[in-house]
Amino acid sequence: MKKMFMLAAIALAFASCSKKDDTNTPGGDGTTPTGTKDGYISSLTDPDYDANNLQGKVNGSFTLPAGNYKLTGRLIVVDGATLTMSPGTTVTATSTSGTAATSISVEVNQGGKLNAVGTAAAPIRFISATKKPGDWMGVFLCGKATLVNAATGTRDGSYTQTTEIGDALYGGNNNADGSGDLEYVEIGYAGARINATKEGNNLSLYAQGTGTTLKNLWLHDGSDDNIEFFGGTVNVSNVLVVNSADDTFDWCLGWNGTATNVIEVREAGFTDITNGSGMMEGDGGFSDLASTPAITTNLSNPTFTNLSVGVYNANGNDSGTSGSPAYALRAGFTYRTGCKITINNAKVLWAATAAAPTNGLIKFNDGTGPALASDVKIDMNYTGPNFIGATGVTTSTGSPIPGSNFAATGSYPGYAFSDFSKLVFNNTGNTGADKSAFAWTSYDFATKAPGL
Repeated sequence: MKKMFMLAAIALAFASCSKKDDTNTPGGDGTTPTGTKDGYISSLTDPDYDANNLQGKVNGSFTLPAGNYKLTGRLIVVDGATLTMSPGTTVTATSTSGTAATSISVEVNQGGKLNAVGTAAAPIRFISATKKPGDWMGVFLCGKATLVNAATGTRDGSYTQTTEIGDALYGGNNNADGSGDLEYVEIGYAGARINATKEGNNLSLYAQGTGTTLKNLWLHDGSDDNIEFFGGTVNVSNVLVVNSADDTFDWCLGWNGTATNVIEVREAGFTDITNGSGMMEGDGGFSDLASTPAITTNLSNPTFTNLSVGVYNANGNDSGTSGSPAYALRAGFTYRTGCKITINNAKVLWAATAAAPTNGLIKFNDGTGPALASDVKIDMNYTGPNFIGATGVTTSTGSPIPGSNFAATGSYPGYAFSDFSKLVFNNTGNTGADKSAFAWTSYDFATKAPGL
C-alpha cells in the first residue's frame, strides 16, 4: 500500500511540473489550441499563438504569462485589443531565415493597448538574440493625440500621418488618449532601417496622449533614436537612455509633454553613429517649417526637468550605411524648425576623451529652419571643453562660456543672447537626475558614466 501511495505521488508531481512548464507555450494553460490559423491571436488557446514564434495581429485581450518569448515577426495589437505582459517577461527579437530585421516589431495600432508593467525586481524586457544595434524595429505606439501641421500652423485634430514603416495611422483630436502602460521596461538593440527616412527606434511614440503611462524605462543600444516623439502630449519619467547611433531623445510634429528625471549617456566604447547624430534633437514641425512665411505657432514645446547627460565618445562610423562613413556628433543638442525648449536643473558632462561636436554644444538652427530662441529656457551645469570657435559655431556678444550657436551664419535668421528668456550654462548648483531611480537596471554608472 505504501509503495502504491509513493508511485501516485511521483506521478502527480511529474504531471504538475509538466503543466507548469507549458504555461507560455501554445495553449497557454496546458490545453490544446483550437481553431484554424488565420494570422490573428485572440487568446492563449488560439492556434496562431506560439511563444517560440510570436507574431501576428492581436485582436483579443489576454495576458502573456511570465516567461521567455521569441519575437519572429510583426506583433500588432489592433483597435479594441489589449495585450498585457506579466512582470518578468522577456521578449527576444529573433531573426529566422529570410526574415528581415525591419519585419520584426511590437506595434500598437490606434485604439489598441499594450500593458507592460514590470517591477524593479521583475522588469519586462524587449531585447534581441544577438544583442546588436538594429537587430529589429522596436516598439511602436500609435495614438490619437494632436499633431501640428507646420504648413498651416493648425492643431485642430485634422492632421494625421502614417508611420515610416508599416503605414499605420496616427494623430487625431484626443490629447487624453492612451495606448497603454509601460513601467520598468527595458528595450534594446532596435532601430533597423530600410533607408534614411524609414527607420525604427527603440521606442517610437506616435501621437501619444496623456493617457499613456511611460515611466521607469531603460532604452539602450539603438541603431537610430532611443526614443522619438511624433507630436502628442505624453509625459515620461525616470528614463535612462544609453548609446544611440542617431539621437538619444528626438521629437517633432508638436510634442508638448514633459520629461522628468532623465539620464542620457553615450559611452566611450560606443562607436555606431549616423550623420547628424546628437544627444537631443528637437523639431517643431516634421522636417521643415513648410510655410512661407514660416508659421511658428502650436509647435513643439517640451519641458525637461532633472536631466543628466554624459558624452564619453562623439566619433564613430555608420555601420548601417554602405562604406561605413565616419561622423562626429553634429551638436550636443539641436533645436530647430520652430521648436521651443525648457530645461530645468540639467547637468552635462562632455569628457575630455570625446571629440568636439561639429556645431558646438547647442545648435538652434540649420537648413530646415531656426528654433524659436525667444522662447528657449535653459539652466545647465556644464563641465567640459570650451567649444567657442568650433567649425560652424558663432557666438553673440556677451555669450557665456562655453558658448553655443546662438547666432546663425548664412541666410538663416540669427538670435542674440538677449533673445533667450533664460540661458544659464554654469549653474553649479544643478545636480541633474537622481541615479538611484535606475538601480533596477544594474547600470554601472561609476565605470561607464564617471562623474555624471
